[in-house]
Amino acid sequence: MIPSTRHRRTRRLRKKLRVGDFRELGFAVSLRLSRTLSDRDFDDLWARFIVHAIEARDLAFGGGQDGFVTRAGRGSATEADREAVRAWLEAQPGVEAVTVGPLEDAWHGPSGSGELA
Repeated sequence: MIPSTRHRRTRRLRKKLRVGDFRELGFAVSLRLSRTLSDRDFDDLWARFIVHAIEARDLAFGGGQDGFVTRAGRGSATEADREAVRAWLEAQPGVEAVTVGPLEDAWHGPSGSGELA
């Protein structure tokens, strides 16, 4: 008999693996910036993005014009976080297009093992 790969994990292990009830969600962000942005305006935009859209909501961001947003520390980003980041970016001069992905498992990807197992 082949042992099942799906088995009940202890609460402690689920927390360490960030699965099941400890799954953490985040979302992808992709933007296209105007080619006419000066280096100074580019740097200013990123600084304001981090301070006003990310840190102000207790989020963390990794990447560049294609990146990923999660909750800073433990926890999940929310639908409200997604919409706030989208709205902030769309309101900025020099941002030509914004795509914000759906909430997905921040540790294991969209088809990750975030189910209770």
